[in-house]
Amino acid sequence: MISFYFFLVGCYLYYTRSKYFPESLSNFRPSSPSWLWIPLFALATGIYVFREGWASGLLLTLSAISLALILVQFTAVLGKKYFYGLVIVSHGLVLFELI
Repeated sequence: MISFYFFLVGCYLYYTRSKYFPESLSNFRPSSPSWLWIPLFALATGIYVFREGWASGLLLTLSAISLALILVQFTAVLGKKYFYGLVIVSHGLVLFELI
C-alpha cells in the first residue's frame, strides 16, 4: 500500500501541473518542485520490484500507475467532496497498513 500511496502522490503532483487540473481545486496546488513526482515513481517502482521480483514488480507498477492516474483525475473532476474522500481513504489505508 505504501508503494501505491507514493504513486498516488506522484500522480497528484504531476496532474496539478497539467492544464486540465480543475480550477475548483486551485487551492490544492502544492508549492513543490515540478520534478518531485519522478523520484516518488522511482521509489515506488523499486519497492514493488524488491518485494515481488522484477517481472511481477513491473506489472504491478504499470497497474498501480494506471489506477492512481484514474483515481486522481476522476475524483478531481467530480468535485471537492470526492477529492477529500480520496485523500482521507488513502491516508487511512496507509495508516492501517502501518499499524
